[in-house]
Amino acid sequence: MSATSKRSGSRTRLEHMIQTLREEIVTGQRSAGDYIPPELSLCEQFQLSKKTVRKGLDVLVGEGLLEKVPRIGARVTAAAQPEDVVIKFGYYPKLVREIKLQQMIDAFHELHSHIRIQAIPVSHHYDKTRNIQRLQDDSLDVLTINAHDIEYFAGPDKDEDADTCPLEPLTPVDGVYPFLEQPFRRDGKLYALPFVFTPVILCYNKEHFLEKELPEPDSSWTWDDLQQAGRTLSNGVDRFGFYFHLPSGNRWPLFLLQHNVVFQTDEQGRYILNDSKVKGALSACRDLVRDPKLFPVFLSENDNDAHALFMNRKVSMILCTYDSLNDFESAPFVYDIAPVPYFREPKTLLGAIALAIHARSGKKPAAKLFLDFMLSHQNQMYLRLNTLSIPGLKRAAEWVGEGGTDNITNRPYRFHMYRDIIPTFRFSSTLQLPIDRLLQMGQELKLYWSQLEELDTILDQLEDKFATSASGG
Repeated sequence: MSATSKRSGSRTRLEHMIQTLREEIVTGQRSAGDYIPPELSLCEQFQLSKKTVRKGLDVLVGEGLLEKVPRIGARVTAAAQPEDVVIKFGYYPKLVREIKLQQMIDAFHELHSHIRIQAIPVSHHYDKTRNIQRLQDDSLDVLTINAHDIEYFAGPDKDEDADTCPLEPLTPVDGVYPFLEQPFRRDGKLYALPFVFTPVILCYNKEHFLEKELPEPDSSWTWDDLQQAGRTLSNGVDRFGFYFHLPSGNRWPLFLLQHNVVFQTDEQGRYILNDSKVKGALSACRDLVRDPKLFPVFLSENDNDAHALFMNRKVSMILCTYDSLNDFESAPFVYDIAPVPYFREPKTLLGAIALAIHARSGKKPAAKLFLDFMLSHQNQMYLRLNTLSIPGLKRAAEWVGEGGTDNITNRPYRFHMYRDIIPTFRFSSTLQLPIDRLLQMGQELKLYWSQLEELDTILDQLEDKFATSASGG
């Protein structure tokens, strides 16, 4: 066994020890004043070194569950109050469908009847002050947070912002894909535990390709390949080759990413938007969506409209994310997925949802017990077997047939394709433009895509707006 494998196994056993002792204390199996087993007993029980056991006990001391008594041992300090523990959980409403959230909460209640999860739907604002105020006003203990919203809780990766973060630093969960942690780290601390992730992909109707005797999309496809195939698939009347919800913050920025755009600032700190790379990316996007033989003239309000067109066979290909596949579980036709086509090199946008704890929560031990459950192998396997979302836990995500039954009958043949395109994953932060600016940019670009304004004019105006906003004007 390699040194890396040994360390990984030790880390997993350490997490098991922490979770076991935490659960025993929070559930009242160990009362306040009770001493836990001696360190040597814990070493033997969990197959850990004395140093590692002490590290785990320090975690529980930090949580206020234990106190160390010199020359005697570790004593339980937190008195269990089973009947009074209510965890307020702020969640994204879409998770009810995409991960079967209520079923997960029900399963947690069965295991921990003394802890009640009060689920509160939330949608975060792109304003740090308002988000922190909401944490306090709603008294949230646990919340879902994505790779965009973390900017409005923890700020950029700078010491002064990390110090004021209202989220509790957390210990990484062994076995979670390491690349998922990147957006949730600030100043070396992890403020949320990745739960699910969802790259942008191409989804297509296999029957349409068969009908036109076209080869199906693969990883070699460029946007020219898509345009050529899409024109063949389209009849220009009631079926088009390609579509996506253009203003979405997880769609049009893909073209910036694939043109290697990284936004810079000048000596005055103004964002430089009127740049050749930026204009090249936006022009390429425009050429696709303004192609009348490829892209329908349809003003969608959100991604759901694009999904509806696909489900009704009105479009043959769409840009979507893995979690969107849950909308296609009952598709009346055979569909599959492929990597997003590319310009210069393959890249795609990656989204991730994580779980965080309010740093001022008075119920952190119970909240951490809830996070332990949500990221447990058992629960992540439930997610894998009953949804089309991708669990953050690698072992569960890559399950292929042992230890469970896949309950999704219409899973795409290439579902595990995401494993092959991991090197192409990029978070929107790669563009180095704050998400509120990026979304504002998307709204202003509607005029360009609609041919109502010149691109240079829009970019110049945005540069001025961003500068005025930054100066507080």
